[in-house]
Amino acid sequence: MGFSSIAGFLVLISTLLACSLYLYDNVDSSLTEINSAYSEYIEHLSDKSDEKLIITSVVGVDGNIYINVLNNGSLTNEPYKWTALYNGTPKGISIDSNITYLTPLNNVTITIIGTAPARICIVSEYGNKYYYYLN
Repeated sequence: MGFSSIAGFLVLISTLLACSLYLYDNVDSSLTEINSAYSEYIEHLSDKSDEKLIITSVVGVDGNIYINVLNNGSLTNEPYKWTALYNGTPKGISIDSNITYLTPLNNVTITIIGTAPARICIVSEYGNKYYYYLN
């Protein structure tokens, strides 16, 4: 082996080393992002399983439907992140008591526009669905 063969071999090895370092850096950052997203997903599933809302009463008066929801779980919820479905159609909600957070063992009254009979569904911030049929 001559000098040019050794020099060519060193250039190939150094190029291979540089490419492998670049590839390792990209793979490592991608795996970190994947692990972070997976951890957030697991936390979301844990919160979803710990949430327990109960629709205690639904009353329709003068074109409004008042829905009383009790937080019987261990999480603090934000009612403004909820969605109400009236006969399968999303409706804007208003919170009667002007509370921002619904702590465990407290309740909140939500108002939507609609009349009976109606199928009511409350979708919480974690994606759980709570149903009620108003006659």
